[in-house]
Amino acid sequence: MPTRTLVRACLALAVLVGTTSATVGTGSAGPIEDKRAEASRIAAQLDAGANQVTQLSKQTGRAKDQLGATEAALAQATVAANAADTHLHQTQSRLADEAVDAYVHGGSAGLLSALTSGNGSDLPVRKQYASLAAGQDQQALDEMRAARQDLAARRTSLRRIAGVRAAAVSQLDKRTAALNSAQSNEKALLGKVQGELATLVAADQARRDAEAAARSKAAALAAAASHRSTPTPTFTGWPPMPAGWQPLGGTFACIRQMESSDNYSAAGGGAYQFLDSTWHSLGQPGTASDAPPWVQDAMAVALQQRSGWSQWTTAPLCGR
Repeated sequence: MPTRTLVRACLALAVLVGTTSATVGTGSAGPIEDKRAEASRIAAQLDAGANQVTQLSKQTGRAKDQLGATEAALAQATVAANAADTHLHQTQSRLADEAVDAYVHGGSAGLLSALTSGNGSDLPVRKQYASLAAGQDQQALDEMRAARQDLAARRTSLRRIAGVRAAAVSQLDKRTAALNSAQSNEKALLGKVQGELATLVAADQARRDAEAAARSKAAALAAAASHRSTPTPTFTGWPPMPAGWQPLGGTFACIRQMESSDNYSAAGGGAYQFLDSTWHSLGQPGTASDAPPWVQDAMAVALQQRSGWSQWTTAPLCGR
């Protein structure tokens, strides 16, 4: 391929890579941004749900406190009602005994005097005392029955309130359980979305890395082609071949054989495979493969004297 055609092809490849990068980048940004927006939306729902759970917990706590207080009051009312029943039965029994005893033996001092001074016709007096005692007893019984009825009404009211509050607590518990279940589902969904987002980001980064590598390769090819299109002028000012010159023998001949198959024109640094930087440090222009063999031999000797045999990795194979 001619040099200009190669340069144009490399430049076209670079433009194509850049265009593809811009197109793919724009297209791939959509799914990533959509996934990020979805993750943000789910996170916001989780925050809102957490606030609702907190409020429901507070409401449930207050409702349970109220229910506990109501049940405590109901327990107290039940104890009081049972005590009132017991007291009422005891009073009824005691008053009945007192009425009989008063009728038989006399009760108060006035009536007792009338009974003791009587001539046997004291039956009306005894009946009068029995009636009086019965009247007083009935008043006391009526008061206790009224108090007992009040206690029963209060206990009924407390039972109704306790039922309403227990139902409220049950409803709050159900709402909290449902909200916690929804929160768990939202958390699982958020984890799934975050995993998908991480996959998309990793794939997008890999694509960008591949595109950057392709652009670098295209630029390198273009630079290489441009470099080849401008050939470096060959240096012609080499010293003439010394009289009686012969290629170096011994270790240098072995190194030449190992490095370049004893080829003074071998690409990459001539017979001794000089690096360009090493060649230039020896005061020589261009590259070693362009230099005559006697110059390469002289520079090999100079390099060995300056830096030793370690400059060639093949020297140990040649006994050095």
